[in-house]
Amino acid sequence: MKKEIVRNLVMAATAVAVTLISGEAALAADEAGPAFGVLSLLPPLIAIALCIVTREVVPSLFLGIWLAGTMLTGWNPVTGFGKAVEALWTNLGDPWSARIVLTSLTMGGLVGIMKTGGGIDAVVQWITKKITSAKSAMAFTEVAGFLIFFEDYVNTLVVGTTMSPITEKYRISKEKLSYIVDSTAAPVACIAGISSWIAYMVGQIGTQFNDLGIGLSPYVTYLKSIPFILYNIAALVLLTFVVLSGRDFGPMLAAERRARKEGKILRDDAKPLINPNQVEEGPAPETPRRLVNFAFPLLSLVSLIFLLLLVTGGWPSAGIATAIGEGSSSKALVYGAFGSVFLTLVLYRVQGISTWGSLFKGYMEGMRSIFYGTLILIFAWGIGSMVKQVQTAGYIVSLTREVLSPGWVPLITFVTGAVVAFCTGTSYGTMAVLMPIVVPLVHTISAGAGIDPMTSMIHTIGAVFAGAVWGDHSSPISDTTIMSSMFTGSDHMDHVNSQIPYALLAALGAASGYVGVALGLPAAANIAIALAVTLVVFRMVSSPVEE
Repeated sequence: MKKEIVRNLVMAATAVAVTLISGEAALAADEAGPAFGVLSLLPPLIAIALCIVTREVVPSLFLGIWLAGTMLTGWNPVTGFGKAVEALWTNLGDPWSARIVLTSLTMGGLVGIMKTGGGIDAVVQWITKKITSAKSAMAFTEVAGFLIFFEDYVNTLVVGTTMSPITEKYRISKEKLSYIVDSTAAPVACIAGISSWIAYMVGQIGTQFNDLGIGLSPYVTYLKSIPFILYNIAALVLLTFVVLSGRDFGPMLAAERRARKEGKILRDDAKPLINPNQVEEGPAPETPRRLVNFAFPLLSLVSLIFLLLLVTGGWPSAGIATAIGEGSSSKALVYGAFGSVFLTLVLYRVQGISTWGSLFKGYMEGMRSIFYGTLILIFAWGIGSMVKQVQTAGYIVSLTREVLSPGWVPLITFVTGAVVAFCTGTSYGTMAVLMPIVVPLVHTISAGAGIDPMTSMIHTIGAVFAGAVWGDHSSPISDTTIMSSMFTGSDHMDHVNSQIPYALLAALGAASGYVGVALGLPAAANIAIALAVTLVVFRMVSSPVEE
């Protein structure tokens, strides 16, 4: 059945391409390259649709990349295929991407070492004594996600890896674990005030303020915009309510009931992006289960990453807040991961745990277990770069640019940003596209109406960030979404399909809050509206997991 669906979709896509080639849609060229208009939506939409229908992520992403390559080479599928392959190696060769790939593989290797050395078993035994129920296990996971607020990648790496074996003990589905981890990554980092996101976000604001001659502090403006990043607030409060209420709905409810009743934390035929059980070299019976053998690798990892984030950001010459914002998160991640592996190997051997050969075997098995997830990450970057070349984001923005009005700018900006980020899989890219459009627009409209430009400016900036995070949080081609699946051991499309209803619900609440913004209500009232809509609707559509 799935093969028939795939074949029909491919045939439909081919028919569309043939129609286009025959002249139904002529391409216009401008200084930025070919303008494909509505056709620019095809690559991301086809890739995402195939991911959802077939659950085969890698071939689905490649078909989207191939289609974009075909469009960019004059609708020649042969040269388009070559351009698609080129997009993969180009993105893999990018220093930032290469560092993330090395970090992912090295983290997989670290988990393998800790499994071989008894560290994983030790923490499971210890935390199991402290956690008494599935609810407390989920609450512990959420709190851990809030504590690692300074970098979303570190959040997914540490919390996903740490809590995966523990939540398994309490029959919490991988879909639920990946939802908790994903929801405390980007949504928290964006509104934390101090994180690796801040330099980029403040930089986007500062560039526009400089061009418009606005003398206000971009950082202070960012801080003032936090109450208007309504999606993040609604998503985090919803997550807390979900954990404490013991209720779910949609695919998540089915997944949780499956896990509780049948003990299946993954559905039958699922393809987890990493599975600790694939690491063959487990601890020998005589290996001591010492908590320090888990705590030391984890603390060294977080400490090294945090320290290197400061150093790469100019500390101690620069202040801590500035250094975190200016630091290179990708360099900090890869150096920290390698450093933690080295220190962990030394610690284990000093204790006489296992042999060098067994530990290295565990390292290699750990890397092997995470390879599939890393491959998906590479393909996601590939389609992200191709979507940029066919100008998908620009087309989506063009649809809304002419209908913007002062009071409704934040709401329309939020919706536009959400669509752009969902189709492109990047929150940073969405901010870069929208900020140069909406900030000057709000400034011009406000000046024409004789009102203070900052009246609506802060609301709109918050809406840009909120829309960008929603799309990044929901898109199957987002790197943070993929990494959440990867380090929790979830099937990627199961994670996406079960999380999207919750993301949509929080987005509904955020949109309601932006209606309040349009009506001129104060910030507290807008937040209250967003939370009330989100939680009331959730209570209406949800059911207890354990009946």
